[in-house]
Amino acid sequence: MRQAIALLLMFVMVAGCGGATVPRGPARNARSVADGDATVVVGPRRIALGSFEDALSPGDPVDDTGRHQRAYEIDLDPSQRVRFRVPAGELDPMLRIAGPGGFALENDDVSPHSLDAMLEFVPPSAGTYRVVVTTAPPGQSGRFQLRVDARAPDGVGARMQLGQRVAGTLGATPVDADLGPGVVPLWFEAQGGSIVRVRVTSREFDTIAEVRGPHGQQWINDDANDLGPDGTERALDSTLIVAAPVTGIYQLLVSAYGHASGGAFQVTTSVRPPVIVAAGDVSPAGAFAGPEGGGRVLGLYAGITEYVTHGRLYGCADDARLLGEAMRGAHLQRVDEQIVLTDAMATRAAFLDGLRSIASRAQPQDVVVVFWSGHGNVQPAVNDPSELDGLDETIQMIDGAITDTEVVAALDTVNAGTVVLALDSCHSGGFADDFVRRAGRVGLFSSDEDVLSDTAEPRRAGGYLSWYLRNGVLGHADRRPHDGVLYVGELTDYLTDGFVTDHRLMNREGSLDPMQRLVVRRGSVRWSDVLWVYPRGEDLTIPTLPSIALTSPPP
Repeated sequence: MRQAIALLLMFVMVAGCGGATVPRGPARNARSVADGDATVVVGPRRIALGSFEDALSPGDPVDDTGRHQRAYEIDLDPSQRVRFRVPAGELDPMLRIAGPGGFALENDDVSPHSLDAMLEFVPPSAGTYRVVVTTAPPGQSGRFQLRVDARAPDGVGARMQLGQRVAGTLGATPVDADLGPGVVPLWFEAQGGSIVRVRVTSREFDTIAEVRGPHGQQWINDDANDLGPDGTERALDSTLIVAAPVTGIYQLLVSAYGHASGGAFQVTTSVRPPVIVAAGDVSPAGAFAGPEGGGRVLGLYAGITEYVTHGRLYGCADDARLLGEAMRGAHLQRVDEQIVLTDAMATRAAFLDGLRSIASRAQPQDVVVVFWSGHGNVQPAVNDPSELDGLDETIQMIDGAITDTEVVAALDTVNAGTVVLALDSCHSGGFADDFVRRAGRVGLFSSDEDVLSDTAEPRRAGGYLSWYLRNGVLGHADRRPHDGVLYVGELTDYLTDGFVTDHRLMNREGSLDPMQRLVVRRGSVRWSDVLWVYPRGEDLTIPTLPSIALTSPPP
C-alpha cells in the first residue's frame, strides 16, 4: 500500500374495483397548461381509494427513456393492504410507486400472460406515496384506468403450511381473474428474519416460481439447474431461498416458462426460524449465515501500520481491529470467532496458522472472511507457469512476504460454503485469478495486480476498501432493500459505489499514475446469495446500526 501524498413488483392481486370515481380536475398544488385542445396536468394529483379514467398525452412529462407519465399522490399507512392496477388497453402500462424511507416498487406485467400492471403491498410506514402511471414502450399515449383498492390481509389462493408438501395443477382455467390463466397463486406466513426455501417441481412443464413479500419484495427463479436433494428432480425445476425481511404474508406464484399448457406440480418448503439476540448478548446461539442460513461467520483480520523494514503506513492496523469491532457490533461474531493480528503480531506464521485454525473449524454452510490491510508487493514466480506475467503477488507481514500461491493453498483447505478474501494492498488484484477458481469464492481487491493502492487519510482509514468494508458489514451495505439481510451483491455494489465516490481522492486530477480501482470477483457466487441475516431483537424488527467509531486517529 502506498501512502497518500497530501484523500417488484409486488403483488398483485386481484379483483373487483368498486368505489367512488376520483374527479379528473387538477388537484391542490397541480398546475394546468394548454396543449392544443387538451388540458395537461403537471405535477402529482391527489387520489384516494377508488377507480378513475385518465389518459397519457403527448404533452405529458417524459422520463429519461421517453416514456410519458402521470403522477399521483396518496396517503397510506400499514393498517391496510392496498392494490394498484392499470389494465392493458390502449396502453401497455407500467406502474411505479415510491414512498417514505426509500420505498420503491415497479411493475410492467402482472403475469407472463397479462400486460396489465399491478402492485399490491402493505405500506411499510405511514405517509404520502407517489404513484406514476407510464408505459413499457416509450412514446405511447392513450386512455387508461387506474384502480386503487383495499385488500384483505390474507394472500390469494390456497394457504401453505411451511414444511408441508403441496400438490397443485396449472391449467387453462384461471384461479384468479386478475392474474388470468397460467398462474396458480399460493401463500404462506413467514416471520421476519426467517429463511424459507421453496422448491417447485413438475414432470409436465418447465416451472417458474416467484415469491412476493409484504412490502413488494420479489424473488424469482426459472431453472434451479440442479437435480434436487435426492437427485431425482429436474434441472428445469425452480428453487427460491427467501430471507424474509419482515413478518407477514408471502405470495407464491407458479407458472410455466414459454406459455406452456401446464400440468401437475408440487411445492416443498422448509424454514429456518429467525435468529434472535437477547438483550445483553453478544451474538446469537444459533446459525444465521450463508445462503440457507445454516452457518456462522468466522474471520481472520490482519493489518500492519508499524513496519520495521518497510515504510510506516497510516491506519492499517486499525483497519483490522475496527473490522473485528464492526462484526461484533453487528452481532455477527463473538471474540472467539475472530483472529485479529495487528503490527508485531502479524507474522507469516501467525497469519498462516490463523488460516489453518479457521480451516479446522469451518463447516460447509459457514461464511469465512479473510482480510488484510498493509503493504503488498510482487516477486519473481519460481516454477509457476500459471503466473502469466512471471510474478507472484504478495502481502507483506512484519517478518516477510506471503505469496498469492501460499494464501490460496491455505484457503483451499477451508471447507466453508462462502469464503471472502478482502485485500487492501498494492498489487492485490493479482490474487484474483488464483483465488476465485473454486465455487463459493468472493474476491475483493483494492487495486489491479500492477497498480498501487493509496492509504485513505481523507476517510481516516488505512485504505478505501477497508473503510467501506467495515461500514458495509456493520449494516450500511444493507440497502437494496434495507431488510436486515446482506446479499453478496449488496456488499459488492456498496463497495463499488464507495470507490466511485472517492475516485478523485485516490486518483488525483492530473496524476500520471495508473488509476486505482476496486477489483471484484464473484465466480460462481450469485448477486442474490445471502451472506448473512443480521440477528434481530426479541421484537423481530430490523436491527438499527450500532454507534461505533470506525476511524483512526487523525494523521
